[in-house]
Amino acid sequence: MRSSNLGPQDFRSVSDLAKLPYLTREIIREQGSRLRADNYPDEVCQFRRSGGTTGEPIKVAVDARARGFEVATYLRGFEWMKYRLGSPMVRLFGGSLGLKAKPNMRNKMREWLLNNRFLSAFELTPENVRFYFDTLSQAKGGVLVGYASAVMNLVEYMARNGLQGSPLESVICTADHMPEEWRRRISEVLGVPVFCYYGCNEVTGIAHECSGVDGYRVSEEHVVLEVASEDETKFQDQGRGRACITALFNYAMPMIRYINGDVVQLERSQNGSGHLKIAKLEGRVADQLTATDGHMVSGALPPHLVFKSGVPVWKYQVVQVERDNIVFHYLMSEGNVLTPVMRDTLSTVLRRYLGEDMKISFVLGDFEVPPSGKHRFVINRSQRQGPNGSK
Repeated sequence: MRSSNLGPQDFRSVSDLAKLPYLTREIIREQGSRLRADNYPDEVCQFRRSGGTTGEPIKVAVDARARGFEVATYLRGFEWMKYRLGSPMVRLFGGSLGLKAKPNMRNKMREWLLNNRFLSAFELTPENVRFYFDTLSQAKGGVLVGYASAVMNLVEYMARNGLQGSPLESVICTADHMPEEWRRRISEVLGVPVFCYYGCNEVTGIAHECSGVDGYRVSEEHVVLEVASEDETKFQDQGRGRACITALFNYAMPMIRYINGDVVQLERSQNGSGHLKIAKLEGRVADQLTATDGHMVSGALPPHLVFKSGVPVWKYQVVQVERDNIVFHYLMSEGNVLTPVMRDTLSTVLRRYLGEDMKISFVLGDFEVPPSGKHRFVINRSQRQGPNGSK
């Protein structure tokens, strides 16, 4: 701001954000400490390492005010998707992967108060699907929330075992791409509507689908969302481009015009409200992985593993070249090397969920780039996959 001769008086509308440059992951990695506010010390902040769904994790400080507003936005968005606070929520996500201690009393109390039940997305198999189905059957009036690919695997295993229907109000998916054929299949098997929401760990919930609304409604009280272009001095809240996010409440580490790696198409609603919506969400496309016994595992496993393990890679890609052979491509954060202990940690968890006979090798760089040019963090070349990972 000093170099551009800018002061607070120069910012009177959201379009004035274009007076500031874009914030990239590279800048955060290289200059993260300089982006911290001096009056928000470490003890009043929560530190998040992004989930790395673009293959490049980063670390962000978040203050209590921002966390409170994020929760409010998250719960309101879920209400748009038929969730009611206090009703059962079955969460089909990754879990601890055995890398951290058991949940503490505070977390247990929170889960109890919110009526949450947890199911591991990565431990789901055709053999234990009855347990997952029984858990859903006990969540009357609630919702199932999980990775889109994991929910798709669940309903396929249910269908193969003659299990149909649920007492849920809706299914809510996130984290990976939701093809329309998946949405139809999930709704058909579970007998409820299927919604998706969009967010990133650095900012959490950004936009949610709603009943009767086409696209994702942006929580404009929480974030300013625009599309980035070659001309960063132009503010654009409509059109297609890289998602550019300004978080309005994180004073500890302001995320201003942050480009998170996703591609979106923004439009203004024509139903009279004029609210901003994501008409099309691109990016986050990942194959599923194949276990050595042939069952499918959500492609969210590698980013969740990188996030939970804390291994300081800043870019990675998991390529399954054969059913029993995986290559882990990586680049380390500056000043770090991939130690034998780190390799063992990553290999042990991957084998736990994909099979003890899985061969895992590590390659520095040499990433595969698809024709689209977008970085993909999981590629499965071991078989041609259909919508549910089948041949």
